[in-house]
Amino acid sequence: MTGTNVPLKCKCGAFEAVLNDVSPRTGSHIHCHCQDCQTAARVLGAEEQLLPRAGSDIFHTTPAQLTLTKGQEHLACLRLSPRGLMRWYAGCCNTPMFATMAHTKLAFMGVWVPSMAPPPETKLAKVIGKVIAVVRTQDAPMGSPSLKEYGFNRAGFHVLARHVSALLQGRARQTPLFDAEGAPIVKPRVLSKEERLAAQK
Repeated sequence: MTGTNVPLKCKCGAFEAVLNDVSPRTGSHIHCHCQDCQTAARVLGAEEQLLPRAGSDIFHTTPAQLTLTKGQEHLACLRLSPRGLMRWYAGCCNTPMFATMAHTKLAFMGVWVPSMAPPPETKLAKVIGKVIAVVRTQDAPMGSPSLKEYGFNRAGFHVLARHVSALLQGRARQTPLFDAEGAPIVKPRVLSKEERLAAQK
């Protein structure tokens, strides 16, 4: 079964990409409420794109499925600490786009679901599948709706299973975000401890 190719766009339209072969088979739909995701959204001024109670809507997949199609010069990267995730965004308008490890040893990428821009006839919820995990609810601010944490182990298993599949296909290190030597294509901005603390609530 072939998945759907889903366009990705920043808010201003200067940066675009395509996530290829998207389906519940090739990725996992999760909601993450961790403090780091909340902090990154605040730093980028993207809090309005968070779910209720500051959740991030994310689709886990592999970097090999990503193709950059427009405005690569606008691509930027943020790290909350020297060892933090690589949080890729469109610098033209500070739209969150992807998150990866700082290396290509694990075939993992989290895609910011609000950046997905399929045509109107495409039902995105069906393409990316139901939410299989809600994680780090202890970091969510108080309020409603109520949150129930589930699926952490399942989501982790799916990440490892996709990595093994990518290894077998020879695609584990395939990514447009890192060069042939495994270095990121743009130098990440690393927040100082003071900047990180100022962005936390």
